[in-house]
Amino acid sequence: MSSLPSRTDIVTAMRNPFVSYKAADLIGGNILCTGSRVIQYSGGYTTVFPFIGKSKNKIAVRCWVADIGDAKKRTQTIATHLSKINSQYFVKFNYIENGLLVNGNILPVVVMDWVEGKTLKEFLNSNYNNSSLILDIANKFKEMVQCFHQNNISHGDLQHGNIMVKSDNSLLVIDYDSMFVEGLIGMPDNIKGLPGYQHPARQKNKNVSPKLDYFSELVIYLSLLVFADNHSLWNQYYDTEDLLFSKQDFENPNTSKLFNALKKHTNPKITDLTAKLIDYLKHDTIDKLEPLEDILINKMEVAKESIFEKWNLQPNPPTSKKTTFPTKDDIVNKF
Repeated sequence: MSSLPSRTDIVTAMRNPFVSYKAADLIGGNILCTGSRVIQYSGGYTTVFPFIGKSKNKIAVRCWVADIGDAKKRTQTIATHLSKINSQYFVKFNYIENGLLVNGNILPVVVMDWVEGKTLKEFLNSNYNNSSLILDIANKFKEMVQCFHQNNISHGDLQHGNIMVKSDNSLLVIDYDSMFVEGLIGMPDNIKGLPGYQHPARQKNKNVSPKLDYFSELVIYLSLLVFADNHSLWNQYYDTEDLLFSKQDFENPNTSKLFNALKKHTNPKITDLTAKLIDYLKHDTIDKLEPLEDILINKMEVAKESIFEKWNLQPNPPTSKKTTFPTKDDIVNKF
């Protein structure tokens, strides 16, 4: 995709179905409009149209407006991998090479199942005063990224706009252009994500890898804990492009008002994870970071070692009662 059309050019093509629609999924269908305005959702590299197919099914049609580097290989490799694992956290989609005629050129499109739900930020805006519900979403988020790690996957652009909360409060992610799966080893890391979710070293990271999400998943999980603990904070952050932390916080953690406040927080989980996030910012590469579940396990291991040490220092520790320590799954679920 050396020369790509503008969003305006694509909208013009989408308005002209008899000439422009080339993919079977598009022929006989129609775009959605509000009055005379075509409904579309714009991102950095794509524009997305809600679309009614000829069988009256609602789908999403994604068109590239910027080059992500070998979109065909990336998209087809990701689609193949996701179809094998059949995870609840991803949407089914197809890459169609001859999809849409724009300015005399036939361009590829991606056709996806339509997701009914709210973005993470929309969900929080509706439920920011419900601590138990936010903590439930935090736990589900933790389970989701753990599933990614188990399948050697990274999303690459975890942020509030790419995390959807469905009506049953289950989670899934959208926008897969930045993903890593095993078939993409060596592919360039072109899409760096929103600065308020990414380690500063992400900017110089060269290739996609399983570690792309390690920083952003800690940022999101910690942010959810903070909002669950303090409802009044939400109004300060809803209108920003961040969730809680900003690029400036990450660039200057020692002078950040947010970091300094969180380091003194009364919730030990929040202070511990804040310290870990600050520690992450001392690294000059994302390769030194850990997945979220390992951070939580390590904290419990430290606590367990402290218990053992105190136990061994007792002059006559009791031996009649068996002590049972938690399993790895117990530890992860506790946090």
